[in-house]
Amino acid sequence: MKKEYLILILIIAALAGYLVLNKEDRRHYTLPDPPAVDTKKIDRLTVKKTDQTLDFIRTQSGWVVTEQSYPADSTAVRQMLDVISGLTLSALVSEKQDVIRYELDNPHRLAVTAFDGETPVLSLKIGKTAPTFNHTFVMLENDPNIYQANDSFRSHFNKSLDEFRDRRVLTFQEAHIKAITIQTPEKEVVLTAREPAGDDTPDAETVFNYQDGTSPDPTTVSDLLNSLSDLTCERFLPDTEKTDMESSSPILTIVLENESTRVLKLFEQNGEEPVPATSSMNDQVFLLKTFVAEDITSYAHDLAGITPEQTEGPTTP
Repeated sequence: MKKEYLILILIIAALAGYLVLNKEDRRHYTLPDPPAVDTKKIDRLTVKKTDQTLDFIRTQSGWVVTEQSYPADSTAVRQMLDVISGLTLSALVSEKQDVIRYELDNPHRLAVTAFDGETPVLSLKIGKTAPTFNHTFVMLENDPNIYQANDSFRSHFNKSLDEFRDRRVLTFQEAHIKAITIQTPEKEVVLTAREPAGDDTPDAETVFNYQDGTSPDPTTVSDLLNSLSDLTCERFLPDTEKTDMESSSPILTIVLENESTRVLKLFEQNGEEPVPATSSMNDQVFLLKTFVAEDITSYAHDLAGITPEQTEGPTTP
């Protein structure tokens, strides 16, 4: 009986020793601290994957992307900078360079480098998102280990050029518009803002008049300006020259005047494709979602007094 107790005590001691040693082994590593990054000093950012390399440059007017200096979406850039400045490692995942398992191999990883001038301040490789969707697997520069970083952020970097571009094509403050010109193949009308009266409050809505002194429906004017004031496109057409597009006749031209002149032109739709358009605030042809173009056209036609029948063309008896 004493022998059995002795064996049991030895087993318990062995298990306790194993647990202690195993716990100590897991404490042998110390997570590295990623370099502290001041995003205000970052003036260049590169994102590389197998099929594209995107360079982001900070300019006086904002961030631009690629050698063509396309304006970059400010929200998209801010999301990347937030990741870079707040990168926090929570666990060592692998010391075996198991890059394929964590999608840190060449065909899948994203290589990101942030620069202060010519000096790289942070370089990391981004792998797949953890199954919990709360972490992302990463590797640091000159470190063969794979770590788990807090938050799911791969999608912030894994975008196409078109997704990173600022798709705003027309912006202005509605209250500052002094004149609206609507041109169609059928007619042209001009709406001019009335000078404020002495009893107008500072925040009074601007009243427009036609050239004959009559007033358009103020709700329709407001709807038109609201649809244009922060207009975004669905995508750009980099292979279509703006001058070539504008050499054809637009189906609708809207000219907005305040301290400067802004011009939007809509062109004939090709089947079910989005509507091609140009803006004086952008150097490229772009596409508007059909329902967006239809809303703009409807408000403009209402203000111009154009009925649907007038835009359909002649019919054959």
